[in-house]
Amino acid sequence: MNTSVGYLKRDDTREMVEASLLDEVSDSHLSMWEASWSPAMQSFCAGRPLADRPQDHHWDWRRKAEGLLPLLGYHSFALLCQNELQGLMLINDLKSARLASQFGKPLAYVEFLATAPWNRPEMHQRPRYRGVGTVMVGAVVELSFELGYSGRVGLHALPAAEHFYRDTCKMTELGKDAAHQNLMYFEMTENQAEAFRQRP
Repeated sequence: MNTSVGYLKRDDTREMVEASLLDEVSDSHLSMWEASWSPAMQSFCAGRPLADRPQDHHWDWRRKAEGLLPLLGYHSFALLCQNELQGLMLINDLKSARLASQFGKPLAYVEFLATAPWNRPEMHQRPRYRGVGTVMVGAVVELSFELGYSGRVGLHALPAAEHFYRDTCKMTELGKDAAHQNLMYFEMTENQAEAFRQRP
């Protein structure tokens, strides 16, 4: 398991805080999810109508990780800060690009990406940390380069996250995918990946 450094912004003080990005989701990370994320999500969702719950409220990260990670072509990342789990991500490197300019070329496909409940503006007026999604997208971009995929990335976005991938990550929106729960599909080209790497 390798560790790299990322930085998150504390929402209350605006200071940048060092975080550890690990390139493997371990059993201890899943235990942290069970002990902290899951109860926080359940507490927030209790009594709320389905439409008012986070769109990933039903994701069971232990089941996802244990079901996918043993398979060929899957990668995972966990982001920790201040001894707490801040982000999780699962990636598949066996899919191909759809965008005309890179059609058929391999890419790193983000199966699942989430930030901790306490970092979400829709759940807290003052989220604890900002920047988890950006660090995680940076991780999949670097993985794509390491795999020889030139930074190409693909993913289907939950509706609440569409603006992040479109406006912050500057990915190309390819329309809603009827074969994938009608979610919006995005891809990052080689040029967009280089631009993402160079962002301030």
